[in-house]
Amino acid sequence: MAADTTHLRPLTGALVALALIVFGAPWPTTSQIVSAQSQSFFVAFTDADGAPVSDITADEVVVELDGEHGETLNLEPIDWPVRVTVFIDNGLASPPALDHMREGLRLFVDALPPEVEVAVGTIGGRPQFQARHTTDRTELTDAIGAIAPDMEGAATFFDALYEEAERLHEDEEAQYFPTIVMVATNGPEGSSRVRDGPFRDMMERLFANKAAVHTRILTITSVSGVKQGGDQIRWGIDIGEATGGSYEGLSSPNGFRTLLPQLAENLGRKHRLVSNQYRLTFAPPEGVSDQPAIRVLTTRPGVDMIPTSDGNIR
Repeated sequence: MAADTTHLRPLTGALVALALIVFGAPWPTTSQIVSAQSQSFFVAFTDADGAPVSDITADEVVVELDGEHGETLNLEPIDWPVRVTVFIDNGLASPPALDHMREGLRLFVDALPPEVEVAVGTIGGRPQFQARHTTDRTELTDAIGAIAPDMEGAATFFDALYEEAERLHEDEEAQYFPTIVMVATNGPEGSSRVRDGPFRDMMERLFANKAAVHTRILTITSVSGVKQGGDQIRWGIDIGEATGGSYEGLSSPNGFRTLLPQLAENLGRKHRLVSNQYRLTFAPPEGVSDQPAIRVLTTRPGVDMIPTSDGNIR
């Protein structure tokens, strides 16, 4: 969006064709801004088509607080990619849908950028991986094709999420944005950890690691002789909303073939942005107010910006 430049002081050269974004993410308190030598946040630059712009320099960027320019100290390129973990429901309710799930997941993998790492696990009976995180599409396709129904086990939707959150918690050197995709039905649910304490632990770990959970669930009416689940729907909706993920319910298993590649396209857009962004470090001007109005501006014509406090573009 273009901004009126008449009130801006000149820098090295005049700010022209300004791109402007009001920073809407959580920001340090005024006392933190005043007392700190410098502050930083993340920003992705895009062209008019939404493609990342990866050659911006520090002298092209200005942070403005209360109408006064801060000093841009550093603009550091950041490459923190998206990494995907998919869990597929192969439990008691899965046979009528499993072919559609497998094909949708194959299309999902094909639609992702080839450098995105993907792992595939199943949740029938207990969570277990069929392929660990890899960019090898042949390995992933083979693993997907080998998924068979477990007719003795209910799905363990919650346990899969809990264990993945635990793995993220233990990965202290992780520099990626985790994405968890649950491909499921509302069939029988047999998780062993469904209690308040484990739920809180799981959510804290998902938040701490900036993990987004996306759920695609087929609603089925009955499985002969077996009590239906339903908690998966509530978890999918609530956890998706809380983590910046998403939830979609399906009335037909054929929907997996459409919704999963669409999700992959969205994740691909996020991946291209978060793996081509910058950490912007600046010194705030003196005398900023208790709640300063903060803007990010650039001299590069035709460039839009997506600033975040933590680099996690939703």
